[in-house]
Amino acid sequence: MTNNPVRPARVDEAEELTQIAVRATRNDGYDDNAIVRFMPALKVNLSLIAAGLVFVADSEAGVPHGYVAVRPAGIGGLILLEGIFVDPAHSRRGVGTRLFATAVELSRKMAGNVILINSSPSSVDFYARLGANKIGATPFVFSPDVQLSMFAFAIPPSGEHGVEAVRGGRSS
Repeated sequence: MTNNPVRPARVDEAEELTQIAVRATRNDGYDDNAIVRFMPALKVNLSLIAAGLVFVADSEAGVPHGYVAVRPAGIGGLILLEGIFVDPAHSRRGVGTRLFATAVELSRKMAGNVILINSSPSSVDFYARLGANKIGATPFVFSPDVQLSMFAFAIPPSGEHGVEAVRGGRSS
């Protein structure tokens, strides 16, 4: 497992991060037509970057390997995971797990107690390994033929082993 540095995203790298999401989605077996349909969900939200809610895992040389985005749901304590995307060339090396740990830490700072996750079929095992509980399924708004699994991750209180356990898990 690598220990990629994680830092806040910059607005000027939004396109590069969007391309990571596109490559990761294509690697999951989706074709160009699906990518076009999915694009509203794959494009990095500039408002979230400006608000400090998007974080990037870099290589030691400063090359982005993946990113995570979260946002408050507007319902007390509920945080939405907008997405975790890892460049396929760097998957299964701990990048996704480190990004999820960052999402947990950020959610805790926002007084979150639950992270709601809509998972693509290829990421279901990843979220389950991290301790998220499947709570249902929903059609993907941009392509209703794709079913997303809904997960809830209970954010452990500060000082408990939740974040450390997440960091020690396997990656996506």
